[in-house]
Amino acid sequence: MAGEAEAVREAIGALEAISDPIERARETSELLRGWPELHRLVREIRQQAVNAAHDQDRTFDEIGAEIGTSGYRASQISRGK
Repeated sequence: MAGEAEAVREAIGALEAISDPIERARETSELLRGWPELHRLVREIRQQAVNAAHDQDRTFDEIGAEIGTSGYRASQISRGK
């Protein structure tokens, strides 16, 4: 399942590539209007994933190392912070 983050980056690149500035602004505005909810959802997905890994007996230090952060931060993520 690797590559989902890159797909999001490509979608943002597609916004940048819209040649008509009004259409580009309109499409970008639509995305921005929904951004608070999308941001909340992405954070929840990450929290659930960290908790699932922890439920599989991985330590927060192990999880942190695997996701590119510290064990302390992984613990915070698990608590929704």
